[in-house]
Amino acid sequence: MKILLSASLLGLIPALSYPAQAATPQALVAGATRVDITPPESALENGNTIHDHIYARAVVIGNGASCAVLATLDQGGVLPEVFADASARVAKATGCPLQNFLISATHTHSSSTRSIPLPGQPDAKTVADAVVRAATEAKAKWRPARIGFGTTQVAFNTNRDVFDGHSWYQGTNRDGPSDKTLAVMEVLGEDGLPIAVYMNYAMHAINFYLSGVISGDVPGAASRYLERRYPGAVALMTQGASGDQNPLLIRPMLELSGIRTQMPDAKNKRIDAPDQWKVSAGLPNAFTYQNGFIAKPLPESDRAAYAAALEETGDLVKAMGVIIGESAIDVMRNLTPRTWDDGPIESLQKDITCPGRIRLDEAARQGTLPPYKDGPDAEMSVGLLRIAGVTLGWFNGEVYSQIGTRMKREAQSPNYMVVTLANKRGTSGYVASNEAGAHLTFQVIGSKLKPGCAEDAIAGASASLFGQMRP
Repeated sequence: MKILLSASLLGLIPALSYPAQAATPQALVAGATRVDITPPESALENGNTIHDHIYARAVVIGNGASCAVLATLDQGGVLPEVFADASARVAKATGCPLQNFLISATHTHSSSTRSIPLPGQPDAKTVADAVVRAATEAKAKWRPARIGFGTTQVAFNTNRDVFDGHSWYQGTNRDGPSDKTLAVMEVLGEDGLPIAVYMNYAMHAINFYLSGVISGDVPGAASRYLERRYPGAVALMTQGASGDQNPLLIRPMLELSGIRTQMPDAKNKRIDAPDQWKVSAGLPNAFTYQNGFIAKPLPESDRAAYAAALEETGDLVKAMGVIIGESAIDVMRNLTPRTWDDGPIESLQKDITCPGRIRLDEAARQGTLPPYKDGPDAEMSVGLLRIAGVTLGWFNGEVYSQIGTRMKREAQSPNYMVVTLANKRGTSGYVASNEAGAHLTFQVIGSKLKPGCAEDAIAGASASLFGQMRP
């Protein structure tokens, strides 16, 4: 394992430097906005549809000495070219130092006109342009602000690594590790109304995956609910440690994607119908199989069942979004012990590497141990961004729940959340915990990491950064 300490995301700031404190930190100011990145209907293929609009959202917070840019994208991830382009232009437009940027993805699996990993709309330039516009407009809206932090519990997620006594597969593991914390950083104006709400929850946004639908999924629904409740506010949703976390209530999604991709028994509504997770696990490579049908129009004979499944899935997504949004309001009203109207804005980052591997057999998605050969070290980054009394931890990949829980447990701040899928994407793929390193799930066997290094490296880097952050 190698660790490189840096205060800059792009290597442009000397190691261990902090933002230049040209003046004593003054009262906080903040502004926020969102920019629509929904592709045009003309870009849709094969009868696909737009369920709801997707956005780039940003809040920019300043203190007279420095400033921070927090942005979220209704995208599967932050592409390296998006981060490089957007961050350079945003730094120039806002004057905020690069090390104080936290650009993350909501991880919706339904944000493109093409199925993952094929390129589609919105393209990288559209997304980068939206980040630049959102951050620039957010800073232009600066007004006095104060921030607060609180948490609550929302039981919508579940562990998804399942062993049935014979094989590993993606499914519903109610007894597995699962952090159900909804963390909320509020950014309030002098009128007591939200300028922005920055939320963090660990649950894969897969409800419209492989269904031919454009949607922000549950993160988008939660954001839009808050934005309706507080007109003018911007609600940013981030992913926690969700590498092994799916929605618990998943039956509508499995019906919807199953109908769209011609999976066996997809339209079977019997209570004792076959578990579609297990049906998928029984195919040699379900991902390739299902993507083949996404590239074709839906048969006329399936359209009524598809429409019904789409409505049911949409109802469930909206319900979860409403509850998460209203839970965030409850946190702001009743579960935020204090707020800050001034304080430092500063950050640190560590770049780490762990031994890598290259998979030699790509045929099986899960349930088997494929052969590997040694590969290049996997590169990852861990960071802290402190804004007054709140610390935002971040990681540039998908970590398992136990890693996020450990980072929180070892953090030297009670007002702390772990934002994943952030900033320039690492090369690791999924990052399993030490305990889960032997699971033969698709996340573990597809990871570019050799087991036994990543959890300790990530948690150790995070704890080290806390030790170096100013009191």
